[in-house]
Amino acid sequence: MERKEFLNKIGGSLAFTCVACMMAACSKEETTPGGPIGPTPTPPTPGGNSSTVILAINLATQILAVNEFVADKGVIVIRTATGNTAASFSAFSSVCPHAGSTVTYNKNNTSFNCAAHGSNFSSTGAVTSGPSASGLTKMTIEIAGSTLNIKQ
Repeated sequence: MERKEFLNKIGGSLAFTCVACMMAACSKEETTPGGPIGPTPTPPTPGGNSSTVILAINLATQILAVNEFVADKGVIVIRTATGNTAASFSAFSSVCPHAGSTVTYNKNNTSFNCAAHGSNFSSTGAVTSGPSASGLTKMTIEIAGSTLNIKQ
């Protein structure tokens, strides 16, 4: 076998292998936790035992202004209006439904982004661009005095 023929055969096989690896890296069956942005938080389960508080926020000192937020314990809580009522806040799981990576909140354009594969979500948690096929999980909010509780 001549050198040119050998390189042509190797080059074709290598290109096929690279394409297959790239397709597998973005598949929905991805099992690598966290992706490139860190460990995957444990996704909170909404609607379960309503007495389990997974995140408590002191409204006297935290998220005082509209569009401020707290991201902690696998949850992102955003103040959407003035007043300390549950309707003045939104809370979502920070786990991307596509592959389990962590989403972040961008308060400049009031949207969520998953840097791992590029999914974007609106301020309501709905998918605005994929690959995610479903929106973010909405969490239960309860307010007791000046404490906002995210419950599981």
